Amino acid sequence: MANKRKRPAAMREEERQAQRAAARAERRTRRAAEQAAQNVPQKTEAPKAPRKAGVPHKKKKINKFRVAVVCTAAVLVALVALGVASAAGVRTPISSIAADGEPEFFSTVKPQASAVPAENTASAAPTPSSAFDGALFIGDSMTTCLKNYVTDGAGSTTALSDAEFMTRSDYSWGEAQDELNGGEGGLWLDDDTALTVTEAIDRFSATKLYIQLGKEDLTYNDVSDVTSTAQAVISALQTKYPNLEITVQAVTPMLEWIDYQGLSSGTIAQYNEAMQTYCTGKKNLKFLNIAAFCTEGYLPAEYCADPEGLCIHLNDEGCAIWADYLLGNKTPEPSPTPTPTPDPNGDSTDSTDNTDTTDIAGDTYTDDSGDYTDNTGDYTDDTGDYTDDTGDYTEE
Repeated sequence: MANKRKRPAAMREEERQAQRAAARAERRTRRAAEQAAQNVPQKTEAPKAPRKAGVPHKKKKINKFRVAVVCTAAVLVALVALGVASAAGVRTPISSIAADGEPEFFSTVKPQASAVPAENTASAAPTPSSAFDGALFIGDSMTTCLKNYVTDGAGSTTALSDAEFMTRSDYSWGEAQDELNGGEGGLWLDDDTALTVTEAIDRFSATKLYIQLGKEDLTYNDVSDVTSTAQAVISALQTKYPNLEITVQAVTPMLEWIDYQGLSSGTIAQYNEAMQTYCTGKKNLKFLNIAAFCTEGYLPAEYCADPEGLCIHLNDEGCAIWADYLLGNKTPEPSPTPTPTPDPNGDSTDSTDNTDTTDIAGDTYTDDSGDYTDNTGDYTDDTGDYTDDTGDYTEE
């Protein structure tokens, strides 16, 4: 049974070998004819001995080492070619099939170099921001003096020019409190738009608030009432804007001897002390004692812009000192509490002490609500007329 299965295969192999031999012979004959026609000497080839029937074809042994060397060399050549192409900026064409079956081709054209080299943004240093970017100053006529100095004076060359200013000459803590309780705005833009203190903060996206108020409040009001109102406003602003940095600025004192309806250097000193105590140690809340340069407790005349008026506003020289405190060029020191000094006539009046112990002509006089009485009872002042107790002297 085994011989019958192998014989047909052997016969077919013999037939295939005979056909191959006949084909080879035919090709040799055709080449010989072509060479003879071209007068080319014919190369004779010794005929191969026919393979015996039934002898299997001997397979050529594969040299695995040679194959490995050839493959490795081909890979290296391909990698080198890719590297050269990449360095030259040439991209290998890639094609893909889109969702709709249409081929998409990527450009293989090398882009032209730009005439202007691209800026190296990684090495470019960021522009430093000003300490007063996002700062908003709110205040009364005293802050208006600083605004004018920053806008039109030497302050325009400093970082303060990056800040925004919202002022009104008679703005007060009381009005700010009314606004927080739903009242109308009392701060005005140049286009006659009225803003509340919170609307001003939102309008300018303020991150820092410098506020100086109190001059108007201390007129006709007790220091304790003014500080209570100021603290209520600050507390409300901190609740609404927890990340807002608030700096309360001191009110500078007045010229010596000035007492206007309760507003004096003495009441200002009390207010500043109370506000500094309140601001100390609180998050995002500071107190800037710009009154520290008034070392005697009064505003020096050379820094006063209105010696014939209210005697409290700063001129450009005074605003320059104010700006130095804000810019960190000066460190504030504690302001002294003003002490009364007798006037040339000896009739000194202190807003907190209605007693004058000045000795005139050997007699000590006391001051009670504006009337002067000798401690011996010899002279009394009633309605401006002076009468001796014996009735001898009367001044009409």
